Amino acid sequence: MDPSRLRPALPPWSDVVLAGAFLAVSLAQVLVEPIAGPVTSVVVAAGSTLPLAWRRTAPTAAAFAGTAIWLVPTPRGFLFLGFVVAVVLFFSVGAHARSLGRILLVTAFGATVGVAAVLSGPQDPPVAIGAVLAVTAPAAAGRLVAHVREQNARLHELTTELLRERAAAERAAIGEERSRIARELHDVIGHEVTVIALQADAAAAALAKAPERAGAPVEAIRRSAAEALAEMRRVVVMLRTAEEQDLHPQPGLDDVPALVEQSRNAGTRVHLTLEPPARPAHASVELAAYRLVQEALTNARRHAPGAPVDVRVTGDGTAVLVEVSSRPATAVPCPRESVEGTGFGLVGMRERVRMLGGRLDAGPTEAGGYLLSARLPLELPAPR
Repeated sequence: MDPSRLRPALPPWSDVVLAGAFLAVSLAQVLVEPIAGPVTSVVVAAGSTLPLAWRRTAPTAAAFAGTAIWLVPTPRGFLFLGFVVAVVLFFSVGAHARSLGRILLVTAFGATVGVAAVLSGPQDPPVAIGAVLAVTAPAAAGRLVAHVREQNARLHELTTELLRERAAAERAAIGEERSRIARELHDVIGHEVTVIALQADAAAAALAKAPERAGAPVEAIRRSAAEALAEMRRVVVMLRTAEEQDLHPQPGLDDVPALVEQSRNAGTRVHLTLEPPARPAHASVELAAYRLVQEALTNARRHAPGAPVDVRVTGDGTAVLVEVSSRPATAVPCPRESVEGTGFGLVGMRERVRMLGGRLDAGPTEAGGYLLSARLPLELPAPR
């Protein structure tokens, strides 16, 4: 058993202050104008107000004690704050007591004692109605407040759980995207190594027959080896994982028209503008641009079927620019999500672009459509 349960619960200081204030006012009243004998008046004043100190830690016991004191006869009158104390005590019963049976029992007891005290005292009989209402109405109101508080607590727990699940889903999406990047970069590095092997054979042949012609293949070997090494370092540092997968060709900018054609065959109206950069982009950059177009077209078909889509893949001297915009759908509204939203495919794309040193923005447009814009630098970031 928890040792803390063996210790009596101390009332909150605010309840102690409240009880002390009510006690001071009630004592002042009975000292100026006693409602019974001097001792009886003080006992009634203390017994009616002191239970307020335990109205939250022991609500049913406090209400029972504060109500039982009403059985003490007060032939010369009653406490001015008596009804106020009853309202506070029984509101606390409804708001803080956990057992519905105890709430009903102490409320019935309080109403019965209140009616009996009124009928046996100097008050007029109609006051008994007020005594019943001073007990039952606050208890019902407190019960309603407790219900709302429990609902809010459940909503808070549900929101917290949803946030945890969302964070886990985003982590899974990022991890899956990183694994796919690792496989794809594995193919890129394999291509560089193949180039090195071929150029090495050419260099060996040149050295045997015409040494002055060996410079070009040796330079190609140096360049390919440097790119492969940089790529490998970046993958090892940023992913920290390795997977063995079957080698297969990876798509690039030249494959974007075929990708667009697939979407057209699926019923999407797509306008393509393809202007690759003058100098070749790294294979990882071309692959990322292809994946961005692929993800954007997939989202357009899923969330805005029938809406026209404009795809622009252009290049300048420093970067590949990808821009995919869609107009509002006629039947299905455009999704109001962004990179930070619930689209975990875009979360993976954001991770891919970040690893390449680029930037990705996505979100709804003022016209009601959707725009994805990315900038992928031609030069990969240096490995750390």
